[in-house]
Amino acid sequence: MKINTKCSLAIHILISIAMFSDKVKVTSEIIAKSTGTNPVIIRNIFGSLKKAGIIEVRRGSAGAELAMNPSEITLFDIYDAVDPNSLENLIGIHKNPSPKCPVGCKIHDVLEEPYNAVREGIKYTMSQYTLADLLLKYDYKEI
Repeated sequence: MKINTKCSLAIHILISIAMFSDKVKVTSEIIAKSTGTNPVIIRNIFGSLKKAGIIEVRRGSAGAELAMNPSEITLFDIYDAVDPNSLENLIGIHKNPSPKCPVGCKIHDVLEEPYNAVREGIKYTMSQYTLADLLLKYDYKEI
């Protein structure tokens, strides 16, 4: 099972915006070069982050800027912005177990609680880290 990479791309975008938007126009083309990703993918992530209220994007090639303080943006906020159904899809239960099988008829009930705990654990852990925490790893002082 592979976890989607949209979150790491979004974090890369946000760190770049936080570090450089006061110096240069942070555009999808610049971020695409930095991430090694197509500008269309970056624009799609920009759109998701904008919809979540995390960034503001100016029309044309005017660039993007943070709409929130980095200390207010958690990793879970970013993760949820770019892939809102990801936790539900991270760990799932097969859809058609046999209702006649003694295991199959109860597998959904048996797995629902531990799988929900896993999802909540991920959400809790990701909520403990902020964009400001990540910026500190770059020795970024303007938080």
